[in-house]
Amino acid sequence: MALLDEGNLLAERARHAKFRTNHVGTKLNEAELHELGELVAKRKETPAELIRGLILRELKRDKEGMKPSVEMVEITALRLQIINLLKPVLTGIKMTTDCFDGIVKEVKLRKRGLALEVLEDYEKG
Repeated sequence: MALLDEGNLLAERARHAKFRTNHVGTKLNEAELHELGELVAKRKETPAELIRGLILRELKRDKEGMKPSVEMVEITALRLQIINLLKPVLTGIKMTTDCFDGIVKEVKLRKRGLALEVLEDYEKG
């Protein structure tokens, strides 16, 4: 078996494709460099690890699209509950526990989708 046959070359190329051989760089002013140093120390990473992680997270976020944070989803859920519960309270309509439970169930089903809509509207300006 030859060392440089086509199968070996393809396998070697695939193995080398996983190596980190490309460099991406930028320039920072003194204040930015100082802030980066503080963040690196806080996260106990090297500058290269931190920057690589930031780039990879942004690439993933760009592929997946916008995702509302957990906090935003829960705030949206509270907003939905308040909106759905205030009118009956203000108009003096008695609410049964079944009705209340139904509202809570509906909020759980819709909160993520509505939070995404709110986020998209916010991004549009």
